[in-house]
This record gives sequence, structure tokens and C-alpha cells, in this order.
Amino acid sequence: MEEKLHEGMLADGQANIPIQMMTLTDRDGRMTPLWFRLETEEHEVKLCRIEQVVSRDEKKYVGVREKQFVCRIRLGEVCKTLEMRYSVETQKWRIFQFL
Repeated sequence: MEEKLHEGMLADGQANIPIQMMTLTDRDGRMTPLWFRLETEEHEVKLCRIEQVVSRDEKKYVGVREKQFVCRIRLGEVCKTLEMRYSVETQKWRIFQFL
């Protein structure tokens, strides 16, 4: 299935959606995502709170170092699991895929 943010709903599949992220960073530099904002196809800005960080890892994809987070979010009454990635080089966040 192809991922789309359509009519304010998050569908399953692969995505590459840029997001604005609010994180908490502890003394050791470990980041914990708290919430993010994204723009829908209707140009609405949605706020999504992260309920749980399921896992975190650091990977190197085709030479690009990224921090990977698998999180559970709630958007209205819908609960979703998604994978987000943070590019260490560009310092940008994106939703990589919906699981």
C-alpha cells in the first residue's frame, strides 16, 4: 500500500513526509520525540502526540547517518505505529513509514 496523508487520516505504507518535531534531549544527548506537526494534502497543520517510543536505533542508509524511532501516536481516535527518522547531517525529521 502506498502511504498518503489524505483527508487528515494516516494510511499504512511507505512515506517520506517532512515534519516539525519537538524532542526532549537528556544530558547524554539521547533524544526522545514528544510530538510533531505535519501538513495534510488539504494544507491543514495537524499536531500528533507521541504516546510511546517503541524502539530507537541509529543506522547508516546509503552513507547517510540517521536516527530511527518507532513510535505509537494518536490522531483523534486513530492509533498508529510509525517509523520516523532524523538525519544527523541535515538535522531534518521525516515520517519514513507507517507500520
